[in-house]
Amino acid sequence: MTTVASSLFHRLWWAYALFAALLAGLVALVGTLIAVYGTITASPWNAGVASTAKWLIGSIGLMLTPVYLRHYVANGVTRREFVRGGLLFGIGTAACFAALALAGFGVERLVLGATGLMDGLTEPYPVYSAGTAVAVLVRAFLIYLATFCSGWLLGACFYRYGAYLGMILIPACVIPGFGAELLFGTEWGPVDTVTVVGGPRLPFAVPALITAALVAAGFAVIHVSVRAVAIRGKIV
Repeated sequence: MTTVASSLFHRLWWAYALFAALLAGLVALVGTLIAVYGTITASPWNAGVASTAKWLIGSIGLMLTPVYLRHYVANGVTRREFVRGGLLFGIGTAACFAALALAGFGVERLVLGATGLMDGLTEPYPVYSAGTAVAVLVRAFLIYLATFCSGWLLGACFYRYGAYLGMILIPACVIPGFGAELLFGTEWGPVDTVTVVGGPRLPFAVPALITAALVAAGFAVIHVSVRAVAIRGKIV
């Protein structure tokens, strides 16, 4: 299990590093341009890391089974070990990007404070205390893990059932990721509470626990789908 996870990290670390560098550079550039030619009213890092990281994480989950299952099975790894290793890899990936998100807020807060731009914000800054830092970290981890889970579900279903049935199963596969977005609010939403489609605000623990349950159910389906799947060269 740990061998599969460490191997996947070894294969993909460069993609993570490149993404982090590009994201930080782009946010810094856009933030500088806005500060020079306009007014910064909200956290540029929040806008950048909230969506773009999910695209990368979801894409990695999507290609996990179609790209890597055949290779690992050919090298003596059982499907069960592959699934468990992939789960560990997904948890590690979500944790890494959650830490990146929180670290980015820390750096940005220092820069905005030093330049006086913090006073011009019209939206509350996402991280303003130890409690909100923990909330952002947990929320980011769960959203990223749910996104990874949905991506892996999509890839596994297309791999096992083919393109046509895989397309039919898309709505079911995106439930973990979509559910996390719905519960926590798109683009992170408020830090302390959550609004569910105009409904009442919920305590942070409620969406966190429901998201964790959706992710657990998603990985259970992945385990059942992949543990006995035939090795295929194509998914169509």
